[in-house]
Amino acid sequence: MKILFPVVFIIWFGFIIPHVCGSDTELNVYTWVDYIDPEIFSDFEKEFHVKVHVDFYDDEEAMFSLVQSQPERYDVIFPSDSLTDVMIKSKLLSKLDMHQIPNKKNLKARFRTISNRKWRRYSVPIDWGVTGIAYNTKYVKGPVDSWGVFWDKRYRGRMALSNNMYDVMTVGLKGLGYSLKPTDPKDADESLKILKTLKPLLLKEGFISYNKIDEGLISEVLWIAQCYNGDAAFVNERNNAIKFILPKEGTGFWTDNIAVTIGAKHKRLAEKFINFMLRPEISGKHTNYSYYANCNKKARVFVNKELLKNPYIYINEKIIDTLEVYEILNSNVQKKFNECWAELVSD
Repeated sequence: MKILFPVVFIIWFGFIIPHVCGSDTELNVYTWVDYIDPEIFSDFEKEFHVKVHVDFYDDEEAMFSLVQSQPERYDVIFPSDSLTDVMIKSKLLSKLDMHQIPNKKNLKARFRTISNRKWRRYSVPIDWGVTGIAYNTKYVKGPVDSWGVFWDKRYRGRMALSNNMYDVMTVGLKGLGYSLKPTDPKDADESLKILKTLKPLLLKEGFISYNKIDEGLISEVLWIAQCYNGDAAFVNERNNAIKFILPKEGTGFWTDNIAVTIGAKHKRLAEKFINFMLRPEISGKHTNYSYYANCNKKARVFVNKELLKNPYIYINEKIIDTLEVYEILNSNVQKKFNECWAELVSD
């Protein structure tokens, strides 16, 4: 079971202190807060007689900046699919030796296809999900079925969006009826315009990390929030008034990946860890802790039955087939995305 509130960061004057990599018996991991079951790291240590050092982030931009400035600091990272695309283009990921990762055969066909087409041996997907809307039925009246609810002034100050550029741009693009993989930078400009009208209606912080969204929904500080489906399932268990929907305008279908940095000091050990994560029993343990559906076709028997039945976690396949997969943006559009996001968060 994942623990929502206790989080330990190793920080000194605003920077996460790196662990010293002194031998091939050490693995340095940088991962999302409250995402990987600590027992998984312990199990890997015991089996391979190594020491795993783990630091945490709740903001992908911070992770990207740290890896960009110090690529040798970590061996293993867990980028979302959209950030994986950017990191490959930025030459921040190391090409994997798939002979060291035979368990990739355990991936479902859908994810093998995505991985081979998009990432070509630079990362491996481990779980999947969608971004939708979580809302509290005690305070939110009337049907909620659209991204348009974030423009409802009745809920001013009780709403939040993710602090992820791609998630937020999804709201703008889909609100305008556009694709999540635009080819014209003007689409991003138009998205920015309507997102600026939305921002004053949000919680003071506006765009916050996924774990802060979870906390806000449980405590009822937030009544409406952009939310990942696995987090919505976790929150709903703690506050049954919280429900989750996929907006009628559409949303993105994403994966969370595991990758090795270009400067990894322990690449072979990192590949062993990826192979370990793709074992069916480890994939199942990951889902039981994170509440995210895994990409492993053999892991089902290791996933708690109540999670398998949860419609927020294992979303209907027919619905998934209608959603867009985030794609690598062309350079002009990516540049415009970055500019729009910087302007939106700085206003």
